[in-house]
Amino acid sequence: MDQQQQWAGDGDLQKSLKQRLASEAERAKSKLAEASAPVKEQARQFAERQKTAGAEQIGGVARAVHGAADKLEQDLPFAADYVRQAADTIEGAADSLKQKSVDDIAKSVADFARAQPVAFLGGAVLAGFVLARFLKSSAEPSAPSTASHRQPYATAGM
Repeated sequence: MDQQQQWAGDGDLQKSLKQRLASEAERAKSKLAEASAPVKEQARQFAERQKTAGAEQIGGVARAVHGAADKLEQDLPFAADYVRQAADTIEGAADSLKQKSVDDIAKSVADFARAQPVAFLGGAVLAGFVLARFLKSSAEPSAPSTASHRQPYATAGM
């Protein structure tokens, strides 16, 4: 067998190995997709529940802002109109959130991130900062009031 025939044989072997590897990779990819489907569905259901809860919370904020506008109506009718407009905007956001699916929201976020990467990153940093502050404040035990610190001295006559 001359060298040219040997290289041709090696080429066939390489093609066969590539085809076999591609087939195995496709099979592994398929099995991974099958195995991850229930996890994806659970994550989607969890996200839907969180989205609904978030929309309800936003709706509650809108109702509170409407209530504040009603209270302002007597004293500051001009300001009450602005507060009412803000409440309507918040209410619209809650309704929009309720109507969209998690997939629609994810697509909208991805589209916004591609169109406005600086604004998206800025918003992500801001959201992370707010979340960190919220988690930090909710994790810290409440500090005792200064009155409770003085009480032992007051009862001791000091």
